[in-house]
Amino acid sequence: MKLGYYIAKRLSLSKQQSFTKTITTLAIAAISLSVCVVILAFGILLGFKKEIREKVQGYAGDINITRYQLATGSETNNFNIDTSFLKHLKAEPYLISAYPFINKAGIIKSDSTLEGIVLKGFPGDYDFSFYQKHLKRGKLPAYTDSIDSYDILLSEYTATIMGVDTGTRLNLYFIDNTDVRQRRPKVVGIFNTGLQEFDKQFGVAHLRMLQRIIGQDYTIAGGYEVKVKDFDKVDEAIVSITPFLDYNYAVQSIKELYPTIFQWLDLVDTNVIVIIVLMLIVAIINIITVLLILIIERIPMIGLLKSMGSPTRQVMSIFNWQGMFILLGGLLLGNSIALGAAFLQNNYKLIGLPADTYYMDAVPFYLPIQYLLLINIGALAACYLCTYIPVRMISKITPAQSIRFR
Repeated sequence: MKLGYYIAKRLSLSKQQSFTKTITTLAIAAISLSVCVVILAFGILLGFKKEIREKVQGYAGDINITRYQLATGSETNNFNIDTSFLKHLKAEPYLISAYPFINKAGIIKSDSTLEGIVLKGFPGDYDFSFYQKHLKRGKLPAYTDSIDSYDILLSEYTATIMGVDTGTRLNLYFIDNTDVRQRRPKVVGIFNTGLQEFDKQFGVAHLRMLQRIIGQDYTIAGGYEVKVKDFDKVDEAIVSITPFLDYNYAVQSIKELYPTIFQWLDLVDTNVIVIIVLMLIVAIINIITVLLILIIERIPMIGLLKSMGSPTRQVMSIFNWQGMFILLGGLLLGNSIALGAAFLQNNYKLIGLPADTYYMDAVPFYLPIQYLLLINIGALAACYLCTYIPVRMISKITPAQSIRFR
């Protein structure tokens, strides 16, 4: 067994109360606090971005394919569905799904209230898992590709404004120039995603119902909603899709459709990076300070070891090992506190948020194992390298100086 490791282990694990023991405990606590803050800050950032992105994806998919139009608005220029193109998209290995959709603006009327709404029409095979996750009351509509359905989903915001609940039938009006078409849809489910800007505007309807409002058959769509397997490769997917379309079509990712939201998330990245750097500096300062105190208190021992022929490198290794024990103790404690707090928050939502401001009702936490390992290895490496700064002073201590030290 190496002498430096053996002595450091005896000093660190000594049960005898001393000033050194107190300082070491405080250093472990400070490092654990820094690591805990870094893990929580990074996990909350990733959780926040993941939650917002998934909600925007739930509303608009990852990629939208629509026809170019001169005016901007909720409705898109309609076109005939290209079934061969849809089959091609669904066969691509980098895509999860591709569905035609229609956005159609209308007016809903209850007994006492009028409210504008944009109904997004989906086909019978659409994946409603997003709305299932955020369903508050009622059930999902059962759409098929053979029978028209007049069941709709409303957001909790719209249902409250209209004073309606599940099972209610509404008067729905679609106005095209001088032509007014009326339907009597039934509210079968009410959802709340937390994205108030979207919840205030959109509802869900059957694609076939909206197709019959626009035309006389079921071949019309306002666009295609595409979902990819890896969102980080959405730009590559757009490049692959574009050659199969003519110049009349626009292929846009949700980052292009809703740039403000994603720019806001990028600003959050900057704040978290600042927190991580500050906490790392605090941890480094703590480990340097405590090692300086340990070295000053152990100057007589250093002189004795040197007078007995121990090389400087061997004496320095004692304090390198002590620094490593402090760092490992801080990392272990910090990880335990951070991951324990994250588990409680994810399961019990102890810390809530105003949904109209943050688009969610509780603080989220999401940290893949590779990021957790990267944080721990990075903190350990950075702090351990900095232990060589105070340990270097050992080379300047001579046995004669240590004897005179009081």
